[in-house]
Amino acid sequence: MKSEFEQRRAPRKRATSPMPVVDVMNDAVLGQLGNLSATGMMLLGTREPRAGAVHQVTFNLPDAQHREHAVVIGIQEQWHEPAASAGQFWSGYRIISGSEDDVRAIDEWIGPPAD
Repeated sequence: MKSEFEQRRAPRKRATSPMPVVDVMNDAVLGQLGNLSATGMMLLGTREPRAGAVHQVTFNLPDAQHREHAVVIGIQEQWHEPAASAGQFWSGYRIISGSEDDVRAIDEWIGPPAD
């Protein structure tokens, strides 16, 4: 049986290779994708994020045919904490906007929910 916490969380998929997430407005890398769900993402970055900051970001997700899909979404910082490595930060973001194509690409990359 799943705990209440697990039932509330959207299924997440961990990034297994480097996936830089870039702020569209200033072309700066916010961090590397740690994991992604239909509702949010976790990043590992080298700068402490601003609490509550809103960004429009882009990153590439491979599709079923191993082609890259450039996803562009709006995200808002929800939390952050220092990582085990000095000068790095984990941060959690809520997805606040995205096109139908980008939402579909995220859903396809995550795959079907596990039982």
